[in-house]
Amino acid sequence: MKQRILRSIAALLCALTLFATGIAPAYAYTPPSDEGGISTHAEQVCWYFRTRDGVREMRLWSITNGRWITDWVPCPE
Repeated sequence: MKQRILRSIAALLCALTLFATGIAPAYAYTPPSDEGGISTHAEQVCWYFRTRDGVREMRLWSITNGRWITDWVPCPE
């Protein structure tokens, strides 16, 4: 009878230990984001220059989007 009570108590303690770890799991803190993980970054651009018919011109290229942003415009003097 004593062994049965001790076994029951031991089994109960094991069960409580297993289930107690699931009550308050530890989570890493992640700060709230506005748009589901989307963050803003500055667009990277590069100026290209050429001389056409004696006129120096420039044009802006978007490295981020891979497209021209401006047309060829004369360079300011």
